[in-house]
Amino acid sequence: ALMLSMMIRLASPAAAEYRLAYVDLQKALNLCKAGQEAKEKFAKKVEKAEQSLAGRQEELKKLQESLEKQGSMLNEAALKEKKRDYEAKLRDFKRLYDESQDELKAQDNDAVKEILSELVKITQSYGKEKGFTFVFEKSESALLFADETTEITDEIIKRYDASYARVGK
Repeated sequence: ALMLSMMIRLASPAAAEYRLAYVDLQKALNLCKAGQEAKEKFAKKVEKAEQSLAGRQEELKKLQESLEKQGSMLNEAALKEKKRDYEAKLRDFKRLYDESQDELKAQDNDAVKEILSELVKITQSYGKEKGFTFVFEKSESALLFADETTEITDEIIKRYDASYARVGK
């Protein structure tokens, strides 16, 4: 609050000259066409990854059941071998799962960064065009209160979607 107060005082001597607005970038990200398409693509990738891991998971389940059923009937050496085999496959599965999760997160982060970058550019352009002194980003930690009439998120989404349609993505 102190920082904002100082910024306002330095920007101009009369408070009546300020035009303030805010944009909810998270809302814009979730509601713009590119954001919705990115969510759909991500959901499909998650589903595909889950399907590719499902076979290995089923194999692990069968190995575990076999160990439980046959464990008392096997000699010590055979039991150790089956346990080693199971543990190795379990480690491989966990590694593949973790790699898959990391790859999905990285792809999602890249898509989000690209969309947010464009949303910020459009917000800056809109702010200049409309003569705003400041445009703030709504977040729980940065904007504690703002009159809803100063929100420009819907206009930013419209402009982003129009730009996105022109590019033909």
